[in-house]
Amino acid sequence: MAGMLNYYFLIWAVIMRISGRHLAPKGASSSLHLRCLVLYPKCMSCHWTPQDGAASNTTFHLRYKRRGVTEAEECKDYVTSGPNSCYFSRTNLCLYLTYEIWVEAGNQMSEKLIVNTEDIAKTEPPEGLKATGFGTHFSVEWGYPPGVAASYFPLVFELQYQEQGSGEWEQEPDVGEQTSYYVYDVKPDTVYLLAVRCKNSDGKGFWSDWSTPVTVSSGQATAKPVQSQAQ
Repeated sequence: MAGMLNYYFLIWAVIMRISGRHLAPKGASSSLHLRCLVLYPKCMSCHWTPQDGAASNTTFHLRYKRRGVTEAEECKDYVTSGPNSCYFSRTNLCLYLTYEIWVEAGNQMSEKLIVNTEDIAKTEPPEGLKATGFGTHFSVEWGYPPGVAASYFPLVFELQYQEQGSGEWEQEPDVGEQTSYYVYDVKPDTVYLLAVRCKNSDGKGFWSDWSTPVTVSSGQATAKPVQSQAQ
């Protein structure tokens, strides 16, 4: 009897092994970590992390389709963004649409990443940052990042500044959508560093990198005129 049980167990194990090899859904055991980022409005790049122990000659295929489209397409550029990546140029990228994106490697498949490009977008930093010191305050101005129009992709901004050499940034988080701002209560005759960053005004996506800091001297404080006393 024990011999028959062992025989049936062996047959069951072989059947389950064949079924698992040929019928198990792709991606059931995959640990690929897929993430994508849009640099609005220029491009999108996706990166993934191969499983530990994956063979160095493993071939990866990134596939995608836009929401509502039944046929998937394969990545057209595996080079520009570096190893284990896919680069979408502006020509191959549809902004404001939802994508389904996944990676296949042999008989494995990553989990599908379903994202709207706005939700994973950031821009380049604002450009043209300049400031003028008036003793106890600054006047600061900047422009939109290259290629970004306020009418299509309105932005909000954050400004930070520090005394040169202090290493401690102070932030002005309530700048809003304006592209000019006054910073008050600074020290006269002191050199400051300033930088600005931006993000989609509807809260989606990510903050841009900080702009390259600019230096500005606060200048001399203007003395208030002394009022004469009434006789």
